[in-house]
Amino acid sequence: MARPAHMASGDEMTALMKARQWEKPEQWTITVQHWVDIVGACTETPQYKSVMEQKKTVNMHDVCRVFVKPWSEGTGCSLAVLMSREVVCNTQLMVSHCWGEDVSETKESLLQHAVRHELPMTVPIWFCVFSNYQPEDGVGPKLEHQLALEPFASVIRNPSLKAANGGHGMVALHTTTDDLYSRLWCVHEVERAIVEEDVEIKASMSQKYIDLMVGRVEQFLGLGATLNDCFRAAGVQVQTAKARCSSKDDEEKLVKLILQQANGFDGLDKVVENFRREQLPDIIFEKLIRKGLTRLDGASTSARANTAVVLAACQAHGAGQLQHATTNPEVSERIRLAGLFGNDELRWQDIEVLDLEDLQMTLIRKGLLTLDGASTSARADAAIVFAACQMHGGGQLEHATNPEVRERIRLALRGGNRFCDDKLRWQDLEVIDLEDLKLGQMFRLGVRTLAEDITQLRQNTKLSLALAGEGLGAKGCKTLFEAMAQLKQITDLSLDLKSNKLGFESGIVLSEGIVQLKQITKLNLNLKCNNLGFEGSKAVSEGIAQLKQITDLSLTLEGNDLGFEGSKAVSEGIAQLKQITTLSLDLGSNGLSALGDNKLGADGGKAVSEGIAQLKQITDLSLDLEGNDLGDKGGQAVFEAIAQLKQITTLSLDLADNDLSAEGGKAVSEGIAQLKQITDLNLNLAFNDLGFEGSKAVSEGIAQLKQITKLNLNLKRNNLGFEGGIAVSEGIAQLKQITDLNLNLAFNDLSADGGRAVSEGIVQLKQITDLSLTLEGNDLGDKGGQAVFEAIAQLKQITTLSLDLADNDLSADGGRAVSEGIAQLKQITTLSLNLADQDLSDSDDGMRPLHS
Repeated sequence: MARPAHMASGDEMTALMKARQWEKPEQWTITVQHWVDIVGACTETPQYKSVMEQKKTVNMHDVCRVFVKPWSEGTGCSLAVLMSREVVCNTQLMVSHCWGEDVSETKESLLQHAVRHELPMTVPIWFCVFSNYQPEDGVGPKLEHQLALEPFASVIRNPSLKAANGGHGMVALHTTTDDLYSRLWCVHEVERAIVEEDVEIKASMSQKYIDLMVGRVEQFLGLGATLNDCFRAAGVQVQTAKARCSSKDDEEKLVKLILQQANGFDGLDKVVENFRREQLPDIIFEKLIRKGLTRLDGASTSARANTAVVLAACQAHGAGQLQHATTNPEVSERIRLAGLFGNDELRWQDIEVLDLEDLQMTLIRKGLLTLDGASTSARADAAIVFAACQMHGGGQLEHATNPEVRERIRLALRGGNRFCDDKLRWQDLEVIDLEDLKLGQMFRLGVRTLAEDITQLRQNTKLSLALAGEGLGAKGCKTLFEAMAQLKQITDLSLDLKSNKLGFESGIVLSEGIVQLKQITKLNLNLKCNNLGFEGSKAVSEGIAQLKQITDLSLTLEGNDLGFEGSKAVSEGIAQLKQITTLSLDLGSNGLSALGDNKLGADGGKAVSEGIAQLKQITDLSLDLEGNDLGDKGGQAVFEAIAQLKQITTLSLDLADNDLSAEGGKAVSEGIAQLKQITDLNLNLAFNDLGFEGSKAVSEGIAQLKQITKLNLNLKRNNLGFEGGIAVSEGIAQLKQITDLNLNLAFNDLSADGGRAVSEGIVQLKQITDLSLTLEGNDLGDKGGQAVFEAIAQLKQITTLSLDLADNDLSADGGRAVSEGIAQLKQITTLSLNLADQDLSDSDDGMRPLHS
């Protein structure tokens, strides 16, 4: 009897092959091609044809008896091992079958599954007839030994079967000649696979099986059967307790195993029924849905991805069924859009040939569709987006995806919703220069009358334009200032050009534009994050320097890479504005250190300071130099300059993150001490390294400001330690006249002693009505926390309190101190309290944890 060509003979057996059959059942595998070769060799033999003539069918019992046992007898290896030889592969697909099935239907079902799921013919599979050693000849392992290895469970549990590892799970083959679930082993296999995580389980049915099933369901539907009756007709319902094994011992083992599971055979019936229902052919669900017996959410996963089934569901139950569909997005989109027309007689063949864009434009113009309901391609189509805005308003733009189209339409809209000209077409709009369109939108001008309408602005004296992030560029700036140059009467200008990618060229354009605004007395110009660099900042400063009427200037140049040369240029420009009384200058994050120098910004800080020192009329100064690596020398230069401005009453100075040390703190002290006239001081020295000596010097300087009534002092993360806390406390305690204090000493390792010292200083400020105190992350502990609250409790005049004690190792005792202190503040009207990141609970007294 001819054997498959590749199958090993007895004299080709190796020790490795024989050993494999005694262990690791998950490696008793053959490829799909091997399986086909074996079955093909069987069908070509006279023995196969003889069985077919006698029985009219050949099943796997016959194959095992006539072919498998003779071919493997005396080798000690199963056909799987004989075919794979010494190539060892873990199972990637387990095939569940019932032995009584027709061989030709089995082959059809297996190959259909491989084609449907695009499996290569080299996928290693486990097929029990071929994987187990069948002869019982004493040469190889007995079936009893092999079953003791729990081959089915071992294969199903093996990681190689799981989808995450590239496995293909299990397929249950269905044929007309035997019921898969009349075999108890098959019931056991399906149940194990279903409960195993990440093992996909599918059914594959021969065409005869499908035809028989569909015919039965159609018959029942024609007789008015219920949904459950139809499922019974399709063979969904099972009684697994009736399933049998050829071996009494095997049957007892499996029955015992099943009875040990939750709900026993009843539970197993439900598991198998759910599986069989999920694996029904899609056409059955289509027929059930068209009869109104179920909806799409009651269909199988496969049916919910089937175009015909989804269309049937939408026609029978409405477009809401699409929420349960998993069809290709374009398929779902076509079905949804076609449903808006209300034509129940449409077939999928009619819908799939329609042009999707034309269909959507028609629906939008009829008012049946909005842009958020259109396809991705439609939301990028200019004409469709424009039509949606005409029909439904400018709010539709949030769903458009083409940036330039969206921008042009947005600029053509008025009031953010409607076009001023209802007859405007996309063809008109797309030919307009985008910069002109932007300017028209800036001044709220009509699309077709930009030039004429600009003249209407000539009566204005105050202009505020918020153009942050508009992407103006040099051309946009030029257009903007050419228009504003005509507005000779403007004296108060606020212009926000933050994040417009202007670059140094635009800085030059800005300068030329600003020079024309000679009449300006108040200017607020925000150029943050525009990559101006040295040349751009120099040009802007030279332009502003020519505004001789200006008295109030707010200039933001943060994040522009000015460097030392840029800061020097800004300084020289500002120094010419002798008439200024109010100045706010933000040069944060600009790397003001001298190029090629190691003085950490001393030169840059000095340059800025020398310019400001010449502004003798200033009474209100806000200067932001955060994050510029000024160092002690740069800080000293800043304060020496400010000390010359004897007329200042309000000062806001941000020197955070500038590498100031104790020396820098002393420079701060000497400069501040000379500003005797200051009443309002905002000083940010956070993220430096002042330490005890520096903080002491700063505090002593501030203590001399006897006119001050409002103080905002930020010394966060300055390594003060408890001695620094004492120094700050002693300085503040001398400011008896203060009514408004904001003090930030977060993350300074104050400890309990430092917290107590700060408290003792604050308690002496009897005039305070508004107090904000931040002591976060200082390891105060319960004693320090108690000291803070005992002190605050004495400030009977406070009405507004903000207190941050987060992350200070307070316990239940600290919580009680907080509670007792707060209880005494009867006069408080506004309270903000942060006690986060600590355990204030106390199971003994029932006090609940406090949160921020």
